[in-house]
Amino acid sequence: MPDVSFTIWWVLAPLLAWLVFTLCVTLVRERRRRAVRLVRMRRAADMLANGTPAMALVMSLSDTGQRRSGEGTTWAIAKLHLRVHPVAGSQAFDVDQTTAIAMPELAEHAAGKTLAVRFDPVSREVVLERRSTAPTYHGDDLTRLRPSPEATGR
Repeated sequence: MPDVSFTIWWVLAPLLAWLVFTLCVTLVRERRRRAVRLVRMRRAADMLANGTPAMALVMSLSDTGQRRSGEGTTWAIAKLHLRVHPVAGSQAFDVDQTTAIAMPELAEHAAGKTLAVRFDPVSREVVLERRSTAPTYHGDDLTRLRPSPEATGR
């Protein structure tokens, strides 16, 4: 009679190895995502505390369709195109900002509205200032600098 356990292990061993490998890769990716999110949150908190104040005109708002829940509210992940006007009289610049906005406050970020922001003059990263009553969420704040219309000749 043939030994059946020998053939079963030839199937089970690679399957178990594949499952362990997949689990390790998933854990490493999640750890990296959390580290990136933590760096963004710390950077946003530092910019809110030490950044240069400015006013930003919302040129466009587009909802990505993504939602996050936390702190008792639901957040819409939205892409904002902002024209930042520094208070100190520096030249205005444009940025694309992907940020989380509380669902009840989405209308306050519509095109044509003016928002208070803080920015880093060197890197020109922008963080939206929130009202004192609004919950804060900085996990998805990403800034991409756009060339200003004056520089491109528009």
